[in-house]
Amino acid sequence: MMNGILVYAVESSICLTLLWAFYEIALRRDTRHRRNRYWLLGSMLFSLVVPLLNIQIDAPGTVLQTGGLVSLLLPEMVVNPSVSAPHTGFFAGILPLVYTCGLIIAAGSMMTGAAGLIKLTLKGKKNGRVIVFDSDSPVCFSAFGYVFISSSVFGSDAGRMINHEMKHIGLGHHTDLLMAGLITTVQWFNPAAYLIRRSLQSVHEYEADSECITGGEDLVSYQELLLAYVFRSPAPVFSNTFSKRSLLKNRIIMMTKKRTGGSASLKMILAIPLAMVMVLLFSCKDRSDGQKETEAVTEKGATATEEYVAPDEVFMVVEKMPVFRNDTTYAALGQWIGENVKYPDEAAKKGIQGRVFVRFTIDYKGNVKDPEVVRSVDPLLDSAALDVIARCPQWSPGIQGGKPVNVGMTVPISFALN
Repeated sequence: MMNGILVYAVESSICLTLLWAFYEIALRRDTRHRRNRYWLLGSMLFSLVVPLLNIQIDAPGTVLQTGGLVSLLLPEMVVNPSVSAPHTGFFAGILPLVYTCGLIIAAGSMMTGAAGLIKLTLKGKKNGRVIVFDSDSPVCFSAFGYVFISSSVFGSDAGRMINHEMKHIGLGHHTDLLMAGLITTVQWFNPAAYLIRRSLQSVHEYEADSECITGGEDLVSYQELLLAYVFRSPAPVFSNTFSKRSLLKNRIIMMTKKRTGGSASLKMILAIPLAMVMVLLFSCKDRSDGQKETEAVTEKGATATEEYVAPDEVFMVVEKMPVFRNDTTYAALGQWIGENVKYPDEAAKKGIQGRVFVRFTIDYKGNVKDPEVVRSVDPLLDSAALDVIARCPQWSPGIQGGKPVNVGMTVPISFALN
């Protein structure tokens, strides 16, 4: 299960990185702030959902003609004498552990930030949605639907800052930051997760600035207020800050920039192929999942299995191809072979290497039958390849017409010294 979560996190991070890169290249400089905000939010939601989808497609695979018989050609499996099963197993076990530790630390950091805000809420003086707290630093920010302002800010400046932060609350920016917090927790290892949160906070400020100026704030006076209160103290991760040093320059530029025309949004059409590629890569799965079909045939017990006799015919391609450990990409098969095959010592000493093609049949019960070498390199390598395929665990059998059948397959095993 942990490996599945790790794979999900990696696939999700790839989606998010590509969508954020598109935003940086095509949309960031536009003044369509509401559209950009929705793009960033949609990117985060897309990256969370797409790897969870399971769109079934037919993918029969590559066909290889060998010795007058045709069978499915599986992805090439590479064997190297320097790679041993314990080494592979070490990384297979350590990566989920590292990810879990990072996840716990990231979640703990978020909870610490939230606890600090709760503490500030309890200690401060509450007036509606405004909470005044004691501090010598002139700080004003909004989080969780409340405005937090230090007692050192007062008079008209305080009122204007609160007005700005209330724009954030009215636009629902605090809910956006909660989603960004979830993303940075799940993808703590992905720099794009933190960059997209920063981009979202920038868009929030552009939106709130625009609302304030449209609402009657004098442009020059408003910019002077921002410059006068450049906060040096760090703000909570869930917050929008009135005047943050790193965003100040871009905010002033956006206030004076000519509004981007509506035709600029046509650039988003370019994102459609990008989204389709990601759906194809991470959501579309081969229909070759015969496990449930096999269980349906045998659900009445051993008697049902005995009643069904599969034809002797060995199929080339069937409706649902055999799969190893429910992995339609056959990566699990490659991992198993890598962990269980041994590069012959004598072959390594003699410098013998090459690609051995082994053909075999997955029978209607999912067993590996009749492995044979159809493209030889050397008896030593041939023997090692045949031995590992003969010991291969049970598969989910191929399904044709709703019934399990025999299916021929071929796997190239590449023995490489370098």
